[in-house]
Amino acid sequence: MLRRSEKNDKYWMNQESVPTEHFLSPESDEQPAAVAVELRDRVSKMEQQILAQYTATAAYATLAQQGVENARAEARADLDRSQSTLIGLLDRMRMEMSNRIDGVESRPSLPSTSLALDAASRLAMMEDRMNAMVGALESCVHDNIVLRQQVDELLQRQMQQDGWLVSSGSASELSLR
Repeated sequence: MLRRSEKNDKYWMNQESVPTEHFLSPESDEQPAAVAVELRDRVSKMEQQILAQYTATAAYATLAQQGVENARAEARADLDRSQSTLIGLLDRMRMEMSNRIDGVESRPSLPSTSLALDAASRLAMMEDRMNAMVGALESCVHDNIVLRQQVDELLQRQMQQDGWLVSSGSASELSLR
């Protein structure tokens, strides 16, 4: 949609206030056919200019739409890569924890003659098992902390690349207002 600028509005308002005159004055020696041909040529040129301007505008709109679609596709690909990385890290941690728990469970259990063992040896075995469980839990906590740091770094790097963070802030300081 074409709009008139304020400058053109003043021109049109001034033109509207001028009383209309005859296009061809009665004493003009110009031929109406020649004037009509000249007017037709001018209108044709103006039409070509308007069509060229419309074509250029349509081309810019098409390029802008393609740019938007490309940006969406890149953002989706980045999101998919981030999700894939997070899922891979979680699966790896789950597998390592499963292996550690299986290792603790596969240790030799108490012999069937546990009633014959004295209380001190049973207590020592229980302490060993508890120490192994505490070690597995501490390892799990440590791995969880490392994973959380990796995820925070990945998230912060992604947000900085996307322009979400300024240099003075971090991902943990973000909040909705």
